[in-house]
Amino acid sequence: MKLSKEINKYTSLIIVLSVLLAISLVAGATFAWFASTDRAVTTINLGDPVVVNIVEKDDGTILADGAELPFVINNEHLLPGMRINTYAAAKFQPSMTPALLRVKLNVSVEGGSASQAEITELVKALNQQISDRAGFDGSWCYDTETGWWYYTNGNNDYQNVKNSLVENINCETGPIIEFLNPYTKNQHLQMPTNIDNKFSTAKVTFWFAVQAVQALIPADDNDPSGTYLITTIRNVERVFNEAFAGSDSNI
Repeated sequence: MKLSKEINKYTSLIIVLSVLLAISLVAGATFAWFASTDRAVTTINLGDPVVVNIVEKDDGTILADGAELPFVINNEHLLPGMRINTYAAAKFQPSMTPALLRVKLNVSVEGGSASQAEITELVKALNQQISDRAGFDGSWCYDTETGWWYYTNGNNDYQNVKNSLVENINCETGPIIEFLNPYTKNQHLQMPTNIDNKFSTAKVTFWFAVQAVQALIPADDNDPSGTYLITTIRNVERVFNEAFAGSDSNI
């Protein structure tokens, strides 16, 4: 009888433990989350950089930084009315990124007694020569307000220069874009005949700054995947200035 009570006692304990275990399992199952996981990968290739160099002749030879452009006169000293043969062109390194291009011609004068206003007038006269020169095909548009020449490939608005369309240049083949070619296009410069003794004994230096930026520019900075900016001179001027802020070429 005593043995029977002991068996019943352990049997009851086992049953109780079994029930508690079952309850524990059920309770554990109720804390499971409805969940799932997946993964997708998107690879974005950034565009190539836009790289432009000044070249010294139409064979594409790239000038080293600070090198002098070819300059040909028929005498030891430059005099009023003399012709200046200076070839100037921009060469792009091959790139999948299209580009916009602008060039500025400037003149510095050392020595002599010419004032800054007279030097400014000399620069203005030389830029006018570029515009008027026979053979200049209208590929560039001059913004008199800023002194920059923009490569438009003929998309010029002569009523309102700021509305001229800056050309989208395909850089895949590393194109050369000529600015001055005195040898085949008669695009030479000439010292004005009306400069006077204020420029005598002075050293006159002609120099060029060339700038290029990507052509695909979002119309909205907050939506870079949306529509693109129409590349009028008015629109891209800000982009050039921001891109080269603080640069030596932002003259």
